[in-house]
Amino acid sequence: MKGYLLSGGKLGYRYFPKVACTSIKTALYEIDEQKRFSRDESGMHIHQYVKMNKLAEMDGCERRFVVIRDPVKRLLSAYSNRVTYHKELSEKYIREKASKYYDTIPYFDPTLDQFVDNLGVYLNIGVIKHHVRPVSYFMEGEGLNYFTDVYRMEDISQFESDLSEVFEREVTFEHKQTGGKKLSLKDLSAGQVRKLLKYYKKDYTLLRNYYSEDAVWEEWKKENNCSNSSLKFQLICDWVGFSRSKVIKQRQSA
Repeated sequence: MKGYLLSGGKLGYRYFPKVACTSIKTALYEIDEQKRFSRDESGMHIHQYVKMNKLAEMDGCERRFVVIRDPVKRLLSAYSNRVTYHKELSEKYIREKASKYYDTIPYFDPTLDQFVDNLGVYLNIGVIKHHVRPVSYFMEGEGLNYFTDVYRMEDISQFESDLSEVFEREVTFEHKQTGGKKLSLKDLSAGQVRKLLKYYKKDYTLLRNYYSEDAVWEEWKKENNCSNSSLKFQLICDWVGFSRSKVIKQRQSA
């Protein structure tokens, strides 16, 4: 598997979109190059720089690091940052960057509801697909046992501590790509949660020792003060509403 190699190839880090990868890549660059990363000096974004100069096979690394995140929360972060902050589903962006899909977009600058309900359409836009596609796609057939060190997003400070110990200097990850409203599972309907759990089915299998579908439902119910019976009722209502909406769209297109 390929990743960011540093320390002469002894250490490797595999990154995924919306899992603090901008912050971590920047910190690793500063460790390896002994200077701050400058976009002006390099003439490119840190992601481009890493792809061109640091990306290599990690199989021979003594330690291989990875940071993981709950899949549904990762999508919420991607929506907040890429859609609401960077405006990558605005009419202007689509017209300039993805014009061939212009006529297929149901809503420009979609709300979260519109985004999730029409996810299949928005996945045609490259930058959106890149940031929300399952991390299992990036694993090149490997499991998490490929890595010597696995950190949950919630425990990223431990990654900082471990790197600080390895390099005998303080390592911190400055927060990057944080623009956009902070969202939680409460912002999703029960039907949308179910849809996203289905979309990320392979990811929850991959990350089963760290994140689970059951944990998502438990957190969603807690945030919504919802019992199991209430959850079942809402799922039925969501399904009925979706079915009616589908019939209306079919009639309108007939």
